[in-house]
Amino acid sequence: MLRTVAMALLAMNAAHALEDMKPITDAAGKPVATSPEETQAVQVARQKLAGQLRLAPEGIVLERIAAHTWNDASMGCGKPGSMALQVITEGYAVALRAGSTRYRVHVSGDNAVICTQPLLDHNKLRRPSHARGLDLMIERARQDLAGKIGADPADIHLFSSQPQRWADTGLACPRSGESVVTRPVNGYRIALKYRGRVYTYHSDLTDVRACPAIETE
Repeated sequence: MLRTVAMALLAMNAAHALEDMKPITDAAGKPVATSPEETQAVQVARQKLAGQLRLAPEGIVLERIAAHTWNDASMGCGKPGSMALQVITEGYAVALRAGSTRYRVHVSGDNAVICTQPLLDHNKLRRPSHARGLDLMIERARQDLAGKIGADPADIHLFSSQPQRWADTGLACPRSGESVVTRPVNGYRIALKYRGRVYTYHSDLTDVRACPAIETE
């Protein structure tokens, strides 16, 4: 009997968890957070802000969410002069509104940081075009690496990314038969990690290539 009751309670909790993870929509019913990861990030951000403002999470409105990669543990919300662990941190930048005031909350897993400066301009959360391009190149590199080594892309993690100015269009790793033009090319050097091994990719924000080349496994 007790076992039956326990199983029923677990089933109810699971059902509530699924309900909590349903896609978040705006006032027009259009999905704003469309993946379980985004939905979880919004929930973490709402709980963090609600705790600080002493409000019910339901009274906090999501305005925008965007995937983001930060270069340290402060997730871009460190105070001037403060020190933070230098580590690549992947997560989400979440714009929330409580009443007429907007807030910016950065989330990575279960960790959330409320950035200073409420009254956030909605457009300030939009990332520069080159940063959005970097996200795309990181994902392309992840997919390319997954195909070459037969791995699940979800198991491949960003190790580091840094701006790079290449000397020519070959990005320091010209392909066989490629016609290379000598001129400065802005881009990034991207490092991905899988099972303890780091793979390097070069990018000009329109193309991404492994350097050195990776043999298909």
